[in-house]
Amino acid sequence: MKKIITLFFLTTCLTFAIPNFESLGWGFSIDAIKGFYPEVEREFTPSSNVTKYNYYPKGTDIGKVVFYLVDNQLYKIVTVFDPTKVRSADVEGLFKDYSQKWGEPDSAPFEENYDNFSIRGNEHTWIVGTTYVSLIGQDYFDHDNNLTDSKLMVEYGLIDPAKRKKDSSLNNLILDKK
Repeated sequence: MKKIITLFFLTTCLTFAIPNFESLGWGFSIDAIKGFYPEVEREFTPSSNVTKYNYYPKGTDIGKVVFYLVDNQLYKIVTVFDPTKVRSADVEGLFKDYSQKWGEPDSAPFEENYDNFSIRGNEHTWIVGTTYVSLIGQDYFDHDNNLTDSKLMVEYGLIDPAKRKKDSSLNNLILDKK
């Protein structure tokens, strides 16, 4: 029975590879991830069951890749682009590339306000098999509304299979976007 479950898990992982991370699959352990990214570094997280590992690719426009694991199983990947290397034309090209591959995204602006700063941006999300792919642009403003920082990220996450129904909204499909 254990072999059948393992075979099912491996088949699912290989059949539903993660876009742009085809060598990985949802549910991979950190040991499996290290087989492809041996230089990952563990980052402190306050949660006992969530761990984060950072990978810093060399010679690319990517500042870092963050792998999120729950109970030692991969469930989310965030790619953070290097703001000194990525230009608006690059972002436009990435958006067009994703739209050509996966169709029109579900797009929405967002704003989050805090005591001393606010974050404003846009999020464009595509559903690709068992994965959501979100292209996220964030601008950070101080209390005087001066732009202090900008980030561009692509977030890949596992869609909760129990919630995947024809009438589900996009937000209901996503496991945990925090």
